Amino acid sequence: MCQLCGSEVTPSTVSRRTLFAAAAGLAVAPMVVGASAASAAPRPDDGADLILHNGHVVTAALHGHSAQAVAIGGGRILATGSSSQVLRLAGRRTRRIDLRGRTVVPGLIDSHLHQFNSALDRPNVSLLEARSITDVVARIGERVAASAAGAWVQARSGWHESLLAEGRLPTRTELDSVSPQNPVYIPRGGHVATVNSAALALAGITRATKDPTGGVIVRDANGEPTGVLLERARALLTSVLPPPPSADQQRQQLLDQMAEHNALGITGVTEPGLSPDQIDIYTGLWHDHRMTTRAHLLWRIAALADVDAAVAAFKPRTGDDMLRFDGLKYLSDGGVEGGFLRDPYQLVPGEQTSADYHGVQLLPPGGADELTEMYRRAAQHGFQVQTHVVGDAAMDFIVGVMDTVHRQTPLARLRWVLMHLFLPSSQNMARMRKMGLLASVQDHPVLLGANQVKWWGEERGARAIPIREILDAGLVAGGGTDAPVVPPNPLWSLGWMVTRETLKGDVLGPEHAITAREALHLYTLGSATTQFAERTLGTIDRGKLADVVVLDADPLSVDPGAIKDIGVELTVVDGRVVYEKD
Repeated sequence: MCQLCGSEVTPSTVSRRTLFAAAAGLAVAPMVVGASAASAAPRPDDGADLILHNGHVVTAALHGHSAQAVAIGGGRILATGSSSQVLRLAGRRTRRIDLRGRTVVPGLIDSHLHQFNSALDRPNVSLLEARSITDVVARIGERVAASAAGAWVQARSGWHESLLAEGRLPTRTELDSVSPQNPVYIPRGGHVATVNSAALALAGITRATKDPTGGVIVRDANGEPTGVLLERARALLTSVLPPPPSADQQRQQLLDQMAEHNALGITGVTEPGLSPDQIDIYTGLWHDHRMTTRAHLLWRIAALADVDAAVAAFKPRTGDDMLRFDGLKYLSDGGVEGGFLRDPYQLVPGEQTSADYHGVQLLPPGGADELTEMYRRAAQHGFQVQTHVVGDAAMDFIVGVMDTVHRQTPLARLRWVLMHLFLPSSQNMARMRKMGLLASVQDHPVLLGANQVKWWGEERGARAIPIREILDAGLVAGGGTDAPVVPPNPLWSLGWMVTRETLKGDVLGPEHAITAREALHLYTLGSATTQFAERTLGTIDRGKLADVVVLDADPLSVDPGAIKDIGVELTVVDGRVVYEKD
């Protein structure tokens, strides 16, 4: 049970609720830099806690000044300036780090990262390095050989068949060759899975099984399931998949995932769509002061009852600077494989031809009327809503619904966000700006690009996520990866934004590239703005929270093609060193 939202009362839940309520009281007040005890300057005899000097400090991506050093104390930025100036703040206990010319940037904030799901993925088979179906089958076979008979074998979701020589997902027959008895589940991103015959049998999926609403069971020429399941067809496996690990295991896996993200320079994330139980795991780590990435949480909603449950459980922006509940997340259509498009797909994912496949529109049981009421009720209660929108038809619909709600409850102060924006029209972006809606953009094409072109056609595939247009339309945007759909490395993401080059070496839509400064802004102050945190995060300014990253090269001055290869030397969150390269 979610210890923040349920009715069960124990000594531990009372303690956590009391603490969270106290934090909420601060959180809903206007943010004022320097207002909390953590911002107080250290006593002169103590000096700063940490000074980074003899380097290049990028205080802000777009309009900052250049400095040589930064002093940190009490979890806050104390000063920036020349090395000689800043070193005057050193005391007996100050740790001094000579940067030797390296670059310091504000902490990198991923505005759309499934950190919890990434953590649950950790024990599963990695397929990111696979380059053929033979590779995939071999890796699955190795895990089968190490597993008990009949045990499930699962893969991580962060890979893509576009990197395989065949450019497609393996079929059940190919997986059966190494796993005739063990059920195999290979998710790919958050919208597709391929499974073997044993898994299909456990789920009762046969040629007679009808496609569920909002999903597709891919079939061969004879009508037999191939093993590939799109969108809500994956839910047919829910009742037979293994249960999640214990709460203790989940906590440890989440801590390990945070550490992995720290090593990539990530200091904060927006968690787009959690269950109450997952929120409870986060709350426990927050309560025990064990978190090493800041997290802004969104409650997953699919029906009006979910909105009502959130309203009963939380007030908007409950929490503190380390863990905050921001609002709600709604999924309006599928991924690249099921995005709801105006014009039909060129090829249906799963290698099927169809003259009328437009993707999948996802609606609550009561259709458009229920969704409108969901949004209306969320707005009335002051919640931010972030909505997944991939296809242009999905965006037409969602912007229209939001416009209806906006006429009753203005949305600008609530900072509602449209996530992904693969194919935004100029008209819809203008409507977004008029309503004060924000954008959250990711680097999906770095991994999915080749298949975007195959499924959507050259024009739509190359234009996907046109960040240049989005910024030129005047929209405020945050940057991210959508990991584990795409690897969580923010330097890869920054590199793609500047070059539009995929991992396969293709350059798709170079006219939609942005500058390195703009890309860094998306990952710092832009993402902070989507989290209502621009006054405390996103730049290296006196009084702001001390989240900084040391890089081995300057992303603003290296060749754009080299940004993806920049390494992280040091990551600081809340004034604490949470990662340091050996």
